[in-house]
Amino acid sequence: MPFYYAVAKGRNPGIYLSWPECQEQVNKFTGSIYKKFSSKLEAEHFIKQCSDSSNVSSSKLIEEKKFGSILDKQKINIKKRSLSPESKRKRSKSKIRKLESAEISSKESHYTTQEKNFTIGKEDYVDVYTDGACSSNGRRGAQAGIGVWFGDNHPLNVSKPVVGRATNNMAEIQAVTVAARQAKKAGIMKLKINTDSKFLINCITNWMPKWKRNGWKTATDKPVINKTELLEMEAALKSIDVKWNHVNGHVGIYGNEMADKLARQGITNYK
Repeated sequence: MPFYYAVAKGRNPGIYLSWPECQEQVNKFTGSIYKKFSSKLEAEHFIKQCSDSSNVSSSKLIEEKKFGSILDKQKINIKKRSLSPESKRKRSKSKIRKLESAEISSKESHYTTQEKNFTIGKEDYVDVYTDGACSSNGRRGAQAGIGVWFGDNHPLNVSKPVVGRATNNMAEIQAVTVAARQAKKAGIMKLKINTDSKFLINCITNWMPKWKRNGWKTATDKPVINKTELLEMEAALKSIDVKWNHVNGHVGIYGNEMADKLARQGITNYK
């Protein structure tokens, strides 16, 4: 089955028929955006959608700059008016204060937009990609890290080492726990968690209810290994409307690749 690699932002945007070709366009390219599709139509739609989104952002920024320029001109005109009569002086000062207040409000609004520049999908769910990485998984001397990615250079992104035992599953669980806490910090109530861990999704949506009924024992009557971490994750997810989405790892899905990169960086600080 042929695949189509859509490069919306890279050295040469377009559709490529192999991962090596796609990789040439996005590898070490800051802010690259790309995704793998099973049909050419989907790939073309993805590129168009990314392009439209970029144009909307540019238009908003232009409008904000125009608004700021208008405010500056109005302030200058007010200051140039005669201030000799007492009534005019008070009225002009009042207008200047109002304009300055409006200008500050505009700047704060733009700042907030930049700080909370999330990817929002269907039904207003904010997208986050989580990943765990572990070197020498299951062996002595293993090291693990977590990655949480909301967007390029986003203030809520996290790269840190795993706390406790260094295993890949532990890293995947802790990554979601941290993502949920970051989301709550930003006031996010609807979160779409994209992960390449089927183990993680099965834990929260399928196995945990059974383990609880069985006294936290597996089907083979053995204690659940990650009980403490799973309960911490469950607690962190409370009060958030969560949608789970499994993505294939290491196939060029941009958010997944970025979360993986953050997780691998986290390994370097594991002690």
